[in-house]
This record gives sequence, structure tokens and C-alpha cells, in this order.
Amino acid sequence: MVFALPKGLPPGRFVSSGSVCVWIADEPPSDVDGVWRRLLHGQEDTGLVPLLGGPFLGRPTDLAEISAVRLENVLASDFAEYRRRRLSWWTNPQPVPVPEGIAPWPHDPGPPFETWPGLAPATPVTDADPSAADAAARTIGHLIAADPYGLDGCRLVLVPAQRSADVPALLGWNADAPLPLVCALLRSWEERFGARVVGVGGELFVSVARPPAADRGARGASCPGARPVDRRQHRR
Repeated sequence: MVFALPKGLPPGRFVSSGSVCVWIADEPPSDVDGVWRRLLHGQEDTGLVPLLGGPFLGRPTDLAEISAVRLENVLASDFAEYRRRRLSWWTNPQPVPVPEGIAPWPHDPGPPFETWPGLAPATPVTDADPSAADAAARTIGHLIAADPYGLDGCRLVLVPAQRSADVPALLGWNADAPLPLVCALLRSWEERFGARVVGVGGELFVSVARPPAADRGARGASCPGARPVDRRQHRR
């Protein structure tokens, strides 16, 4: 099933798998200040999420599975299990042999809390912050210039979606964690930090308009397989 396209796009084609259909440009992307910025700012009107990606479609995940995730409960349970498995190493580390001339890996004392501290608070929107669309355009420009591993041969891809956080599920991205959990976390990042998925390949690339400002809000763990390009998130 094809969909209406915005004007001014480069040559491309529709690719579908089952009920999922996306549009992919034929050539590597460019013109960040023209095509990309216009598509990002027009996303709410067109219902199309623009991102860097390739001609791949896996098995899509039902968006209802994302909505069913109770993020705080899952993260608290995961942290408790992680702490149980790592506690002996944190409290009684055993030296690991290393080759001659190689400095040993520094001891990891573990997180400074015994129970899951909860999600980092949302960063307030200020006049000094870029919009989510502007931050995404800046990040896409950086990715196009850097051509990082994981986005080899990337193209402009348009995905029909209400929010960029759902794109990995719609594309059937191969995540290192349950895809509904990954997308639920991305939805939370969207709401709290103005995050947007801007690249899907071997890794997931995310722009962040309003990163946590406080040091406490920037410590912890990040989404498996996702790379916040502007500043790495640590506390979820």
C-alpha cells in the first residue's frame, strides 16, 4: 500500500513487507537544510517520519505491545536482577589476567544506589533549546558527514508513523532487547527529552533536544542498541 509523498523529493521507490510500506530514496542523502529540515518540520502534517536507513524490512511489532509495557516496573525488575548477578563482583572483585604491558581494567564499584531510582525527570523546555525537529536535522547532518559504522549505504527513508519512537517496531528492527521495551523507552525519551529516532541500521541513532541537565539525571544505563548522538544518556 503506497501513500502520498511530499513535493520536492529525490528519486526513490516504495518497498513493502506485509502491511508495512516505506519510501526509500535511490541515492545517498544530502541537502540537510533543504529537504531534510522541511520533512522533519512537516512530520505532524504529513504523518511521515524521515530518517536515515536502508532497504530492509523485518517482521513488524504490533504497536499495542509497546503500549502494554509498564516501563517503570520492567526497569525496576531488570535492575534488581542485574544487581543480584553483579553484586559479588562489585563487592569482592577478582583480578582479571591481562597481557603484559596492558593496564588492568579499573574496578567498577557499581551504581550508587541499591534499588532502581526511577526515571530521570523531564527536562523543561526553554527558549534556548532547539526544537526536536531542529535537533534531529542537526544530528542527521552530522551523521551524513561522519558516515558512521552501522549506517553504511544509508538512504532517506520515509515511514508512515505518528511518532519516531515507533519506527523500529514498524520496520522490525533487530534489537538486542525486546523491541516493545526498546520502543517504550524511546517513547519516554521523546516525552521527557525531545528525542527523535534519526537513523536505523546496524545501530539505532537518536537525537536529543533537551538532555538531562543535572549530573544525577545523566547517570545510569542507555537503551540497548540505541546511540544518542548529541549526548549519551546514562540514566533512563
